[in-house]
Amino acid sequence: MNITTTHAALAALAALAAAGCISVKTESEVKPIHITMDVNLKVDRELDRAFADENQAKPKGDFKEIKAMLDRKVAGINSKAMLEARSGATDDDRILIADANSRRTRRFKEVAKDSGVSVEAVQKRYAKRIREKLPDGSGVWIQAENGDWSQK
Repeated sequence: MNITTTHAALAALAALAAAGCISVKTESEVKPIHITMDVNLKVDRELDRAFADENQAKPKGDFKEIKAMLDRKVAGINSKAMLEARSGATDDDRILIADANSRRTRRFKEVAKDSGVSVEAVQKRYAKRIREKLPDGSGVWIQAENGDWSQK
C-alpha cells in the first residue's frame, strides 16, 4: 500500500467514525395532562365546604339528628353517600332521611358543577371519604362500592 492509499483509507475511516458520533436533536411538545388526583383534590375541597356541618366528632344542625340515627343503627350510608333507612327506622326517621337526602343531592349537584365532574363521581368520592373517616367500631352501617353492607 502506498502513502496516498493509506491516507485515503485513514480519511475514509475518520469520516465513518465522525458520522457515528453525530447526534440528532429532536423536539417534542409537552402538553399539560389533567391528573385524576388534581380533580379529586378539587372535589375534596368542595365537599369539605359543602358538608362542613357533617362532622362525626362535632355534629352541627340537622346532622345531630342524622348522627343519632346512624348511632341507633336505623339508617346507613349507601355507596352514593345517601342515607338509607334500616330495620327499626320510624316514620320520623324516614322523613328526616328524605329531607337529608334532598339537601345532599343539591350539595352534590353544586360540587359537581363547580368541579366540572359528574354528580355520580362526587357521590362516590364522598362515600369513599365517609368510609375512610368513620372510626372502626362505630357500628355505622355503610355500603361498599360493590353493594355489600357492613358495620364499620
